[in-house]
Amino acid sequence: MVRRATAVLGIGLALAAGGFGQNPAAHAVPRGNSVPSSPPGAPAPAPAAAVTPAPDVRVVISVPDQKLAVLVNGRVSRSYKISTSRYGEGDSWGSWQTPLGHLEVANKIGGSAPAGAVFKSRQLTGEVLAPNAPGRDPIVSRIIWLRGMEMSNKHAYQRCIYIHGTPQETFLGRKASFGCIRMRSADVIEVYGWLNVGTDVSIVKQSISQAVRGVQGEVKAALARNTVPTIAKVSSAGGRSGLPAATSAQAAAAPVQTASNTAGAIGRSHPAVRTASVH
Repeated sequence: MVRRATAVLGIGLALAAGGFGQNPAAHAVPRGNSVPSSPPGAPAPAPAAAVTPAPDVRVVISVPDQKLAVLVNGRVSRSYKISTSRYGEGDSWGSWQTPLGHLEVANKIGGSAPAGAVFKSRQLTGEVLAPNAPGRDPIVSRIIWLRGMEMSNKHAYQRCIYIHGTPQETFLGRKASFGCIRMRSADVIEVYGWLNVGTDVSIVKQSISQAVRGVQGEVKAALARNTVPTIAKVSSAGGRSGLPAATSAQAAAAPVQTASNTAGAIGRSHPAVRTASVH
């Protein structure tokens, strides 16, 4: 009887200590706010990646100089010869004029089209023209559709004012369009890759140098406030366009508006928009 009582007592003491063969410390309740340490040899947690603001990209178009400049963080990265309207500047219906003031990119169409691809009513026709094809003056290569942001250019979107390619490259550098901003195919393809929907576009009756100085203060203030919109990253060590190869490929494959899907979407959201540009 004494032996049985002693055995029962031994079992009870073992259970109170945390069970046979177990470390009582493993069941101890942590004190205070103590956090269990990492096991020996475990890798240290990676530091959080720093968030770098995307560059500020803007477009300035000079009517007197017939030039378009792309500014990145307030500095001119590239400039191009263009053509604005042969009928002057304005925003009236049926005027065939180029609107002035502050606009923005509303849609991008034709990101995967080959250079010289012809558009009709923002749809690819399947035809591809060489530069300076005789007797031809359609919209080619890319369409960057603009929306006016001021009362003085409020009709720009409905008037179908674009930045687009032209086969009539010999006319660039002088007023030759019917309201749009024309560019060489290679140039508009390059500019298309720089811009996103929402990118600022200013069309002014000043020289490029004056216009650039006018926006540099705005860019500096925007960067200081860290309110730069998220746009495609531009590498200062990139190729001719300043875009790294990966970004260029992503831009070409991005789900932006294309010639095959834009007309239907526009018809649903903007039934009053005309179907043809005033290029």
